[in-house]
Amino acid sequence: MCVGKLAVRYIRTSTAKYDAKRIARQTPPEGVSVREFAYLDDGDPMHMLNVYRPEGEEGVLPLIVNVHGGAWVYGDKDLNKYYCMYLASKGFCVVGMSYRLAPAVTLKEQVSDVVASMHAVCEHAEELGADTSRVMLSGDSAGGHLASLVLCTMLSPELARVYEVKPPEMDVRCLVMSHPVCEVHSVLRDKNCLPDKRHKVVQRVFDKILFGEHPHDAPVYEHSAFTEYAKGVTLPAVMLIGCERDVYARHSVYLSGLLAEMKKQGKCSDFLFDYVRTEEESRKLRHVYNIVHYEWEESKRVNDLSLSVFRDSCKQ
Repeated sequence: MCVGKLAVRYIRTSTAKYDAKRIARQTPPEGVSVREFAYLDDGDPMHMLNVYRPEGEEGVLPLIVNVHGGAWVYGDKDLNKYYCMYLASKGFCVVGMSYRLAPAVTLKEQVSDVVASMHAVCEHAEELGADTSRVMLSGDSAGGHLASLVLCTMLSPELARVYEVKPPEMDVRCLVMSHPVCEVHSVLRDKNCLPDKRHKVVQRVFDKILFGEHPHDAPVYEHSAFTEYAKGVTLPAVMLIGCERDVYARHSVYLSGLLAEMKKQGKCSDFLFDYVRTEEESRKLRHVYNIVHYEWEESKRVNDLSLSVFRDSCKQ
């Protein structure tokens, strides 16, 4: 794990520097209140969540649950704060949680944390003004993987047993994934969007970070990629956001094919793929651009579109 720990340290250090500079230049959305509370009463600072609401807005609002990205090893509930505030400013109750990070914990524990945060929201729904019968589940990068995986545990009793979680009583009307990385057994992919077998050593290091010292012995290992955990489930409406300059664009393209086929088979109620090609860009859009630069017009366009998908799904 020595190589893995060095890789994690590099990711955390370099990404934190970039985020600090970016956030210092940004102005947060106005007219949004932010409330913090613990979703598990164990004193762990990673068991906290933020609740965002339009200031002065009374009553119950449709709920958006956001799972931040960060390669499973970086970030907390404040990483996507401005993005969540933007969504809340449009008339929604938005929740974003921290969850424990790898390699201190494995993927199984991360799923458990996200599910625990959703149970806490259900328990305090009236107090928070959150409508748990109208829910949009969103996530970016690794958060897109976690969001879709958690949704599938809610739809598959067998998968819930594997991850040892009790599904929260929420009606998820749509899933929105921004630049997700869902095929965790093949993080690096070739030009045909298929697993790149030239990087087996890199994959082995990653496996140990996400699943522990003996990855293949982990009960969840064979239920951790989208092609595995989405088997046998019928998904609600799904919106997939990507762009050609994304370093993980091949994951988005591959996943779009899977979801399009699921829609054809009646295993996904609706599917929209918003993929910006290089020649269509007005600026150089990169990985999770709509999350980290919520203020860009390109980001507002796609984020507003995701809310339209949510509103339409609530009418059904």
